[in-house]
Amino acid sequence: MRVVFVTHNDLGLACLEELDALGADIRGIFTRPRREDIADQTDLAAFADDRGVPLHETESVNDDPSRGRIADCDPDLLFVVGWSRLVKQEVLDIPEVAALGMHPAPLPRGRGRAPIAWSLVKGLDRTALSFFHLVEEADAGDLVGQHPIEIDREDDAATLYEKVVAAGRDLIRTYYPQFEDGAVPRRPQDDDAATWWPKRTPDHGLVDWTRPPGEVYDWIRGQTHPYPGAFSFVNDHRVTIWAANPPDDESAFCRPGEILHREGDTLAVGAWEGSVELTRLQVGDGDEIPAGELVERFDVEVGDRFENARDRRS
Repeated sequence: MRVVFVTHNDLGLACLEELDALGADIRGIFTRPRREDIADQTDLAAFADDRGVPLHETESVNDDPSRGRIADCDPDLLFVVGWSRLVKQEVLDIPEVAALGMHPAPLPRGRGRAPIAWSLVKGLDRTALSFFHLVEEADAGDLVGQHPIEIDREDDAATLYEKVVAAGRDLIRTYYPQFEDGAVPRRPQDDDAATWWPKRTPDHGLVDWTRPPGEVYDWIRGQTHPYPGAFSFVNDHRVTIWAANPPDDESAFCRPGEILHREGDTLAVGAWEGSVELTRLQVGDGDEIPAGELVERFDVEVGDRFENARDRRS
C-alpha cells in the first residue's frame, strides 16, 4: 500500500521501520525542522536516505505546500504519529483508505497532551498504546486497536517510552496486514468515558515536597529524560532531579524538603511524613551528577532545605 508518514520521534521511526519490513510503499515522510525545545525529536534522515524516500521538513502539514506534497503521493494510508498538532480535515481526507494516529494512553481515557508523563505522575500501574483513525478533534477517532502496557514501579519516562515504542512495532505488525487485505478495522470510542490530560510545560516540573514520598517519586520519574525534568531550589541553586529510588513505607520525622542525610551517591530528602532518596541530579546548567555530590561540591549541607513549591510560586 502507498503510505505517507508524519512524525518527529522514535515511535514514528519504529513504525516506519516495521512498515518498510512489511513491504509498504512509503512515498514520503514529513518531519519538523530540528528544534531544541522538542524533547523527543529524532533524526529521520538516515532512514529516508537509505530507502530513497523523500523527507520533507515542515512546521505544519496543513499548509498549502505540505498538503500538496501529500496529495501528490496519492497515499492509501496517512500516518500521523507523535506530531502533537491537530491535522485539518482537508488533509485527513487525502488518503484513499484511512488516516491513522497513535496515542500512548488507553483511549478514551487520557486524550490530550503528555500522556507518558501523566501516566507516571498519576502513579498508574498500566496504560496502553492506542492506534486509531484520525479526526479533527484530538484523539477522538475510532480505534483500530490497543496494546496494553504494564507500568512497573521502577519505570520512568525513558523506560516507559521504550515500552511504547515496542508496542507501536507490535501494532503495525498486527494491523497493517489487515489493511493490506482490504479490512478497515475500527471501533468507536465511548465519548462518555473520555478524560482529558492537559499540556505540560517545563515550569510545571517544580517539586512540591509537602506531598507524600510516593507522589514525589512519581513526579520525578514522570518528567525525567527525554523531558525537561522535575526541579527544585536550595540555597539559590536550581536543581534538576533526574532520578530517585522508589520509596518505602518507613515514616520520617522531618520538614518537607529538608536534606536528611547522604549515603554514598544518594541523598535523602524529606517529604510528607517520609523521605525520598535522590540518585541523579543536575545543578544549574552543569553536568548530571550522583545526587550525593550535591553536599560535596556545592554550598549545600545536610539540614538545608529545598524551597517549598508554594513559596517559590508566590
